[in-house]
Amino acid sequence: MTANHPADVFDAMHDLMHAYRQRMRAAMQAELTPNEARALLFVGRHPMRTQRDLVEHSGNDKAQIARMLGTLEEKGWLERVPHAQDARSRCLRLSPAGQAVFERMGERRREITARMLRDFSPGEQEVLRGLLGRMVGNLEGE
Repeated sequence: MTANHPADVFDAMHDLMHAYRQRMRAAMQAELTPNEARALLFVGRHPMRTQRDLVEHSGNDKAQIARMLGTLEEKGWLERVPHAQDARSRCLRLSPAGQAVFERMGERRREITARMLRDFSPGEQEVLRGLLGRMVGNLEGE
């Protein structure tokens, strides 16, 4: 692909993320939905954060997040525990079963990422990480 326009870079990144998500869905579809996967990834990476934190991170509706968290609790993958500083609030953490699902997702992510980068040298991978980091920094600097 020849980048003739800055939007072409965005289109290529979009295509990459679409292909990646499609493979993750195929790898995990028997266990959970894409939204459930995103929620479990958030809670697994940020234990003891609140439902409000997840709403802010995801950009999804509060009611939609509440329903999904209820489903994750029913599946036995998520626990809500009292917040240490705010008795009105509950913190989210993975249950042991949820931790196992989180670890399987991590394995699938690593497998897909390794496949995606198999033809890239370590140096090329480092350059790519640097370029992507600069792009994020350019947006955050506004």
